Amino acid sequence: MSRRYRNAVLELAGEHAFARPLVNSGRLSTPTPYVRSSLNTPDEEPFSGRMAPGTNCADAPILVDGKEGWLLNLLGDGFVALVLGAPPTVSEVAWGRVRARMLTEGRDFVDMKGLARERYDGAPGAVYLIRPDQHVAARWRAFDAAKIERAIARACAA
Repeated sequence: MSRRYRNAVLELAGEHAFARPLVNSGRLSTPTPYVRSSLNTPDEEPFSGRMAPGTNCADAPILVDGKEGWLLNLLGDGFVALVLGAPPTVSEVAWGRVRARMLTEGRDFVDMKGLARERYDGAPGAVYLIRPDQHVAARWRAFDAAKIERAIARACAA
């Protein structure tokens, strides 16, 4: 039965858009969102989109040093403060020995199709603190090192 269903979906998807979301890429799991975790810093201002604190980061095509790449490949090596435009003057924010490096759109990568800004509700200056497991820990409409430090401490359960 599974094979018949798969074959029918694949046949329909070639010509009919309604069937394309039914195609199974083979991925058997997705990351678990932790939107109610006490380790998240709640939003202070409204954001649209799905990248709320506790959710796993969405990917987007980008350019790095003129080469095509993916946003998620720049995340996951420790804490990262993803800054969408308006680069801060610091290269990292630290809480004790835990550091968050700055990753700034326009300086460190180019959002060539605008999908990173779209997926992260990235008005100029928006900042996302990304945990090492590529989940959003916090987000703000403007850079504030003290808020990032407090969010790192919270994400580390301190």
